[in-house]
Amino acid sequence: MSTQQPRLAEARVVDVDIADRMERSFLDYSMSVIVGRALPDVRDGLKPVQRRILFAMWEAGLRPGRPYRKCASAVGDVMKKYHPHGDTSIYEALVRMAQDFASREPLVDGHGNFGSVDGDAAAAMRYTEARLSAMAMELLDGIDEDTVDFVANYDGYETEPVVLPARFPNLLVNGSSGIAVGTATNIPPHNLGEVVDACLRLIEAPDTDLGGLMRHVRAPDFPTGARIVDTPGLREAYATGRGTVTVEAVATVERRSGGLPRIVVTELPYQVNKAALLARIADFVKQRRLEAVRDLRDESSRDGMRVVIELKRGEEPATVLGRLYQLTDLRTTWHVNMVALLADEATGRLQPRTIGLREALDQYLAHQRRVLTRRTTFRRDRAAARAHVLEGLLVALDHLDEVIALIRASATVDDARTGLVARFELSATQATAILDMPLRRLAALERRRLADEHAELVTLVAELERVLADPARLDALLTEELRALRARHATARRSTLVGADAGTAGPGAGAAPTRLAPQPVTVSITAAGFCRSVSSRAVSQPQARGRDPLVAVVRATTDDTLLLVAADGGGHRVPLADLPVTTGRQRGTALAQLLGGTGSAAPLVGAVALGDSLDLITVSERGQVKRTPAEDYRGRTRVMVAAGVRTGDALAAVTSAGAGDHLLVAHDGGQVIRFGVDELRATGRGAAGVAGLRVPAGHRVVAVSVAPAGVDDGEVVTLAPDGSGRRTSLDEFPPQGRGGKGVRSGAERLAWCGVATDLHVPSADGPVVLRPDGLARGRRTAALRPAIAAVTGPVVGEAVRR
Repeated sequence: MSTQQPRLAEARVVDVDIADRMERSFLDYSMSVIVGRALPDVRDGLKPVQRRILFAMWEAGLRPGRPYRKCASAVGDVMKKYHPHGDTSIYEALVRMAQDFASREPLVDGHGNFGSVDGDAAAAMRYTEARLSAMAMELLDGIDEDTVDFVANYDGYETEPVVLPARFPNLLVNGSSGIAVGTATNIPPHNLGEVVDACLRLIEAPDTDLGGLMRHVRAPDFPTGARIVDTPGLREAYATGRGTVTVEAVATVERRSGGLPRIVVTELPYQVNKAALLARIADFVKQRRLEAVRDLRDESSRDGMRVVIELKRGEEPATVLGRLYQLTDLRTTWHVNMVALLADEATGRLQPRTIGLREALDQYLAHQRRVLTRRTTFRRDRAAARAHVLEGLLVALDHLDEVIALIRASATVDDARTGLVARFELSATQATAILDMPLRRLAALERRRLADEHAELVTLVAELERVLADPARLDALLTEELRALRARHATARRSTLVGADAGTAGPGAGAAPTRLAPQPVTVSITAAGFCRSVSSRAVSQPQARGRDPLVAVVRATTDDTLLLVAADGGGHRVPLADLPVTTGRQRGTALAQLLGGTGSAAPLVGAVALGDSLDLITVSERGQVKRTPAEDYRGRTRVMVAAGVRTGDALAAVTSAGAGDHLLVAHDGGQVIRFGVDELRATGRGAAGVAGLRVPAGHRVVAVSVAPAGVDDGEVVTLAPDGSGRRTSLDEFPPQGRGGKGVRSGAERLAWCGVATDLHVPSADGPVVLRPDGLARGRRTAALRPAIAAVTGPVVGEAVRR
């Protein structure tokens, strides 16, 4: 048996340098990983797997307002149609887009366990559910209007978008991180409103320099908050695409009963694992490197993060915090490396490049101009095509008898179509539309509707043509849509920016910050003068001491100063830094203890935080109102005269208000008056008030509240002594001149009537906090509906910090 031997003489041998071949193969592999997996596109800020997840969910109809669907379904669609890789990598990408502690603006609305800042993994995809978020819909907006190119998927059976329309600058807003072959990216998240403002600035003034842009984009804005130290590395990062950002945890100080100090951490640096951080601190305590720490625990809940570090007696919290910054991830350095994929100008192929803030914004705006141009072209062509069909229908209606005769005389549909084209000089499309026209179109009203629609389409086509022909009009449209986007989705910053002197410049400097962050607290004041300060939560707890009723509940911070006002007009200044932060179960600290035994013996009637621009408003039981500038109460002794009181009268309430605000004053006889604060002339501390509300004999003022300037859609809460209540539109209490008798509140007797806020109510069933959302809504003249048990004492509205 013989075997056929290859005839080498007929073959061609090619010499290949193995080093060159390995280099080319490695570069091809590298670019495949860089472009296909690890780096985001500068235009939509997405990696391919993220883009495919969002597009597949959009195709499946998983949109806001629709039911959640199992994540396994979305992962399966992505893997089947677009992403020929493992399901684990797809699900991990989906989970990250759903985590509000990982993404500044989550693109996936998750339902179920999607992990935590403690490093807990998400539940399996068969247990979790998801749909697109509202922000994801902004990325996909217009994708069905030929705004972006589509290419064949990996097996040629489907098409997928090359890039998303991305109606918001996702690359900067959500940031990105990834490691490819020989390159990596680490782009921090930013505030949507600030980035959009920078885009608007570039559209208005294209020659704006980096300093002008950084007036809008001041620093990153991490989803976990924390504090960013303004160092030269920040500007360098925006200028060159490479730099460092120093991030510090936000910590405050509380003192337990007995004066023991504690550090409370409420915000951690981005991507810091809370559980690992606590374990590291515990290790340092065991190693005696943090001997000042007495105890450590995690009190975080759905109300927010709260890591408590108990200190030994006599330890200085600022010094200990500086040591913690030095040793642990309470202070981190975030290394910025802004690498993204940009299209090469010569070949059009995507290439990785390091970019700064200016180039990132320029590339995004260029993409948006292309998207708007293609969308406008699509809409123009669609409108023109519809107008073309309507022209044919209108011609047919103008020659209706002849058209009917021609169709009836035709042997086939094709003959009728050919006849219509030849007789009336129509296109085949118009002739087909005429043949398909239903009989109801023959009505005169229907013909008028067709004519109106045709006229509207002609106008629309002309307007779209003007937009396409004039770049200034296109930029005006882009500006309008960016402003609308900002109005819909922009939120306040979470990460605060502080000067370099508020903390050390780097993680190893070891010096303590000059000040601790002010802690938000909720302060409760009773008539007998007990002040209780507790760490603010989402909701306040009711006051449980019926014999000593509440007179004020104020949300403030530990660096504020409270002014407590007594019924006889006496005032008491109490810096909240002197008031220990306690638990909700404790009664609080007596005013006499804070003031050293001095002060008025009259019961307290209210308290306000002395803000920077709000004036003090006092109201007496007889309806006398007085306005005094807040400056008159600063820098003075702790005990003073807060307001003058006429003989036979007493103060009933105190609040703070500014120019343009409105006051609502109510007495227990059911009457309420609303008038502008500007009607009150500012007077000194010792002056008596002027008429605000006419109060009949036998009645007294029971409620005073403030409707902030410019708030036209607010609500008013009315509560009767029997526990019935109602929410009413603020518009039903029209402003009028002060000193009148007001309008009826809808209740014969009033326990409270004022601008909607949480109410602290002593009731027959015990103290409760009544939320406005728990009350039925109705008109001012409608009957009140049962809400709680009968009111047994004074009602206090919670003063939310403005």
